[in-house]
Amino acid sequence: MLVPMAKVEMIGPKNRFYDVVSLLHEIGTLHIEDLSKKISTGEVPLDQMDVVESQLAEKERMEDLLLRLRSIVKALHLPVETIDELEREKQYLKLWSLDSRALANEVTEVIEQVEDRTSSLAQAQSSMEAEMALLSRYEPILHKIQPLAKQIVTTGSYDSVALLVERRYKGALEELKKELDEITKAQCEIVSTDVDEDTTAVIVVFSRKYSDGVHKFLAMENVNQIRLPSEFEDMPFDIAYDHLKERRGTLPKRLEEVRNELHEMSVKWFVKLSTIRDVLSDKIEEISAIPKFGQTEYAFVITGWLPVADVKGLRKTIGENFGVDVIVNQLEMDEHEYEETPVALKNAKIVQPYQNLLGLLSGGLPKYGTVDPTAIIAVFYPLIFGLIVGDIGYGLVMLGMVLWLRRKFKDKDFVLIATSILGPASTMAIIVGFFYGEFFGNTLELLHLIKPIWVFGIELPFIRTKLIVPLIGIAVGLGVVQIVFGLVLGVMNAVRTKHLKHAYMKGGLLGFIAGGGILGMAALPAIATGPAGPYVQIVGALVLGGGILVAVRYGSVMGAVETLETVSHIASYIRIMAVGVAGAIFADAVNALVLKMGWIAGGLIGIILHALNILLASFSPNIHALRLNFLEFFGKFYEASKSEYSPFHKTGGEKSA
Repeated sequence: MLVPMAKVEMIGPKNRFYDVVSLLHEIGTLHIEDLSKKISTGEVPLDQMDVVESQLAEKERMEDLLLRLRSIVKALHLPVETIDELEREKQYLKLWSLDSRALANEVTEVIEQVEDRTSSLAQAQSSMEAEMALLSRYEPILHKIQPLAKQIVTTGSYDSVALLVERRYKGALEELKKELDEITKAQCEIVSTDVDEDTTAVIVVFSRKYSDGVHKFLAMENVNQIRLPSEFEDMPFDIAYDHLKERRGTLPKRLEEVRNELHEMSVKWFVKLSTIRDVLSDKIEEISAIPKFGQTEYAFVITGWLPVADVKGLRKTIGENFGVDVIVNQLEMDEHEYEETPVALKNAKIVQPYQNLLGLLSGGLPKYGTVDPTAIIAVFYPLIFGLIVGDIGYGLVMLGMVLWLRRKFKDKDFVLIATSILGPASTMAIIVGFFYGEFFGNTLELLHLIKPIWVFGIELPFIRTKLIVPLIGIAVGLGVVQIVFGLVLGVMNAVRTKHLKHAYMKGGLLGFIAGGGILGMAALPAIATGPAGPYVQIVGALVLGGGILVAVRYGSVMGAVETLETVSHIASYIRIMAVGVAGAIFADAVNALVLKMGWIAGGLIGIILHALNILLASFSPNIHALRLNFLEFFGKFYEASKSEYSPFHKTGGEKSA
């Protein structure tokens, strides 16, 4: 659900302004409104709060120090778990209490102690890692050609080039020899040998005076020349190979020494440096916030938003520190301000992972004053996924993979979020699998383990490969339910935000669907042949036509477009069964292949093909479930917020990487 927000205005004498800003920074609950925009347009009768020249100079100095500090902290890799949070908090409070000059001196002194050494170590580590990667690429190449290179003796009058040629192109060496003879006036020799089943090593020896022509020709022909790193390029290939092996032997030890020294510096300095970084960031943020506030000749004005539950605490804290000097007023909010009101969500832990999908796929959190669909998605997303996959065996494999990933990567937030979404989806696939009677396709049917049962007059299992038409009806029915639900939410949002035209248009679309449903009922034999049949048809036609007229009347062209889109969106839900049945048919075909080939060979092929189908079932149903929810469903009601609740707060020495 959306957290109820309150808009507050704070007014006080200008001589208390900086103390108030510092306290708000400390409290950390107020999302500041940038009044400078309203001031520049004359929307509010205030002047913009000025940043004095000394503050600008202080900010620039701290930004320079922060830039240097961040490069140092980046080079230190102390795991966050080893940080002493009490020590961090203690250092943060000490540094924060310093005036700007004392803080700058303290920071500069610390930087000068560690910057040069940290930079040189980080650069050395990066250089050696890059060199090891480079040498590891060249060593196998030189290993292939160095036996051949030992057979070649060159003098100062001759140059050589090494090539690697695919064996299938080995016949082209004769043509290469002819071309090089022409360039070098026949002062050229080619020696080659097969180094493995795919590659031939070639060394071309030629008179040095034709070196430019040979290299130019080889470059133009895109021949795969072996170009050694600069420090080895003037050496014969066999000697270069010996030096390279020696270098690769000594580099790891030196790299380990550098890493150990960096780790020691991290243990010694990371808390201090990261705390200084946080203090500088907070100081800069405090100064940067000043132009967002307003002023009169004698007073300052601060406006912003915070959760309604925090208003009382803010008033109390301001009153305790400033008495009656500073007034906190809670302003009335109407639907016109919902556009700018920042949004915060608070949902049950079980549905919180779906909040990430909202921000990722819907363009932002829901607009303030509208419906938060997080819990709704937590129901519909697994349901659609389960209806598409619908296999007990596939669902169990997916659920097992989810549990393994959560245990293996329990420190990775992305994995935990993804598996929190896929876990319920896999569970729903298992549940629907009982409804379909599928366990790795029609395995249960082949083993004669399925016994029909009747539930509310319906025979189960509902074999989807044999009952495609009824299942398409179920898919379309789900589409009607979700689209109608979306339109109802759209009406609610429009009423809440006082966009009555939108409410009427979406109400017209609901009438259009209702009319279509009544006409569908009128086509049933029991009604069509009865005396009420014509009257039901008339009512259905009137409701359907009236819905269209209302939608077009209040939505104009968009109303007509929305009417057509509603039909196509409902029909789009057929993909649930189209994709699901395709997967089920594939699984059944795999089982038929297993029976035909026998249990040993067929079993191996079956495992491979079922694994492939499970892989496809892990991706394709997700895409369709996301599409139906975020395109067809959300299109009926969802409005994205322009601003997420981001309070003005200090880091306070919190954990940071």
